Amino acid sequence: MRAGPVEATVIIKTFAPKGERQKFKLAAEQYVLVMPIGDVHFGSKGWPEQKFKDHISWGLDRGAYFLGMGEFLDLASDTQRKLMSQLRDSARDELDDLLREQADNLTYLLRGTAGRWVGVLEGDHRWDFMAAGAGDPKSVDQYICQALRADFLGTSAVIRVTPNIAGHPEADTLILAHHGIGSSRLSGGQLHRVEDLLKFFEADVYLMGHSHSKVSAPVDRQYLTPDGVHYHRTKILARTGGWMRGYLSGGVWGLNEPAYESRATYVEHMALPPAAMGGLCFGIGAERIEGSDYYRPTLHYSA
Repeated sequence: MRAGPVEATVIIKTFAPKGERQKFKLAAEQYVLVMPIGDVHFGSKGWPEQKFKDHISWGLDRGAYFLGMGEFLDLASDTQRKLMSQLRDSARDELDDLLREQADNLTYLLRGTAGRWVGVLEGDHRWDFMAAGAGDPKSVDQYICQALRADFLGTSAVIRVTPNIAGHPEADTLILAHHGIGSSRLSGGQLHRVEDLLKFFEADVYLMGHSHSKVSAPVDRQYLTPDGVHYHRTKILARTGGWMRGYLSGGVWGLNEPAYESRATYVEHMALPPAAMGGLCFGIGAERIEGSDYYRPTLHYSA
């Protein structure tokens, strides 16, 4: 076919003022809408610019907050970094300039989201600037964070989202966000590594990127409140999607055209399923547990 662990805690206190109309309500008593944006791979061949811009505009129109899941740029994979580390300093300087230019082009598309980021994780496609000055961002992800007025969260983060309910920390929503690891040929298998996190970390939303899959599932656990009421608390497991085209097609290549231009992406080479491009959104709310003086989060999600 022709083929063209760092931890952080962020507290967000956001809620709709009285009388403000909720434009997109997923969860009961929803007070914030969170949209993970990851595995963008800006600069990859056939990158879906209009679809990406429409996705961001949809979120902005509904007052969403964004969470960067890593790998904003396509350049600087682990293999590429190993090769480029052998280059002369002058060549590394030129690569620094290229990565900054790519980051500038991407953040221009995201300019309307500045100040509306929960934070940004770092993924496998990353780059450390060789000649960053004192006080300057030291990596391309930190450079993007500076432009978007976002906190840099490293590889993984624990994020606490708090409703405006004084004295009830049990109503908080904990998000465990990790750039991601592993993959699967089948949709259900994409969640295996995410579900592993349930064994050793207590949270309400467990997010991973990396595999470019856009898949999610709810898991209920049962608890007793301190005042003796039995209740369910829903947790969400999700892979947060991506924006890299796995398959690109065209006409038959001419024998005088460069052969490398006809070669497939790694997705096509490995006969992997193409990812459904895009991302999820999560409505986060809180409600009082029936028969109790205590609260729980209310969560729902949509593709």
